[in-house]
Amino acid sequence: MTYHLKPQVEAILSQSEKCACIMGTIEWPAGMARFHNGAGPIKSDGETYWGVANNGMVSVIKEGSAPRVTLTLITPDTSVLAEALKNDAAGGEVRLYLGVFNDDQQLVAKQLIYLGIVNNTPAKYSAPPTISVECVSYTHRWSQPKRYTTYSAASQRAIYPNDSFLDDVEAVAKGPLSSYSGSNAVSSGGRGGRGGGTTTRQR
Repeated sequence: MTYHLKPQVEAILSQSEKCACIMGTIEWPAGMARFHNGAGPIKSDGETYWGVANNGMVSVIKEGSAPRVTLTLITPDTSVLAEALKNDAAGGEVRLYLGVFNDDQQLVAKQLIYLGIVNNTPAKYSAPPTISVECVSYTHRWSQPKRYTTYSAASQRAIYPNDSFLDDVEAVAKGPLSSYSGSNAVSSGGRGGRGGGTTTRQR
């Protein structure tokens, strides 16, 4: 993947003295996490990005058909670590930006350099405790559709509101096979489709 820098970003990076940082967002179950690899807060588009300084690390983004990146946070706060262990952030969107500053240390521009999703969030009660967020590109998920497809009554109804067939599937999963009645509806169309009722097949 080749990045074409915005003119303002390129102009600042071409100067002899450069001031830039990596900024990012992670869609976390408890809310959006915003951070940067410097110190102190940074305001951008009405949102605050919190500095992790030496406690955070972003691995090198390897270019390719499915680039990966790992974000690591060292934290002495056990409550933060416990939240990472409790909440499953897999599937949450991850964005990384290159931010550049003027001579007055004001953020003047940022550019998206990575877009992906959380693949795994291992946390370790080590010394020091660490949280790693392993990210993969959307391309990685698209290349493995069967592995990442969720089959549930809720996911089916999200596509086909009148389709209750998977209600029986979940009932069978929780009980004996004899619990299956085969009476629920199979939709003939999803959102925007012409159908929405039960489909009857005739021989």
